[in-house]
Amino acid sequence: MCALSDKFIKDLQQGVLKNLLEEVKMDDNLCLAIRENYINIYYRGGNLFKIASQGNGYKIFFDINYFNHKQTVQSNFATNFNKNGTIEEYIQSIPLLKREMDLYFYENNKLEREYQQIVLRENNNSSISNDTDYYIADIESSNTDNGSRFDLIGIKWASTGPARRTAKDISLVLMEMKYGDGAHAGSAGIIKHFEDIEKFAKSGKISALMVDTQTKFNQLVELGLINNVNKQILINTEIKPEFILLLANHKAASTILHRELREAIKKCPDIEEKVSIKIATSSYMGYGLYISQMIDLADFLANGIVIE
Repeated sequence: MCALSDKFIKDLQQGVLKNLLEEVKMDDNLCLAIRENYINIYYRGGNLFKIASQGNGYKIFFDINYFNHKQTVQSNFATNFNKNGTIEEYIQSIPLLKREMDLYFYENNKLEREYQQIVLRENNNSSISNDTDYYIADIESSNTDNGSRFDLIGIKWASTGPARRTAKDISLVLMEMKYGDGAHAGSAGIIKHFEDIEKFAKSGKISALMVDTQTKFNQLVELGLINNVNKQILINTEIKPEFILLLANHKAASTILHRELREAIKKCPDIEEKVSIKIATSSYMGYGLYISQMIDLADFLANGIVIE
C-alpha cells in the first residue's frame, strides 16, 4: 500500500521534516504526493524532491537532469551542487532549483503534468476548494501492487452541507489530463487510456485502489494539506467510480476528439459497466471541478460538436 509510516507523518508534522512541510504549505507552486514510505515534492508537475526513509533518518534527492539546459542561472550552481546536502540545505536551495527547472521546462515543456498540479491546487488548496465537489489524492499515480497508472486519482465528495457532514457517498475518481488536441490520438491517446482502464477495471483491483486512495487522502488531511477538511473519510465501495477526462484547451471546431472517443467506445463497448465516463467542463473559467459541470460521455458525443 502507498502510505507513510506513523514516524514519517510525525516527522513531517513536528520533527526533522517539519520545515519542508511548511515550505510546501507556504508555496502554492509546490505540492506533496504520498508514496510507499517516501514522498515527492512537485513543482510545475516536475519532481523537485524525493524524500525517502533511510535507516533512522531521511535521504533527499533532486534530479540533476534538470540542469541539462542551454541557459545559465548561476555559473557555478550546477557544478557545485551538493547531492549529499542536508534537508535544510536543500530547502534553502529551492529558489535556485526551481529556476533550473523553469529553464529546463522552457526547452522541454511538460504542460500536461503542469496542468495536473494546477487542478490539484484549485481543488485542494485554493480559496474555493471547499466549494468544489472533488478532491485530488495523488498526481502521477502509479502502483505496481495493483497495476494502476493514472494522471490523477481522487474522490468525489459533494460540497453540499449534508453531504459534507455525513460523508456517506464519497466515491473514487480516476482522471486523465490531455493538453491540446494533439494529445488525443496516438500511442498515448484516448483509445489507449480506455483500453488500459477497461483492463484495470476487469482485473478486480479497483477495490484495492479505493483503499489506497482513501489512505493517501486521509494522510494528506492529517498533514494539513487539504483546505477545510479535518476528518478522516471512507470511500463508498458500492458506488461506481468515475473516469474523468480533463481536456485542457480543446479546440471546439476540431473533429479529432469526437473521432477518438467514438473509436474508443467501439474498442471498449463494455467499459461503462465498470466506470462512469465523464468529460469535465469548467465553471466559466478555471479548474475547479463541479458535479454540475461533468458531462456524460454519451451526451457529449451527441451534443458536443457542431462542425463535422
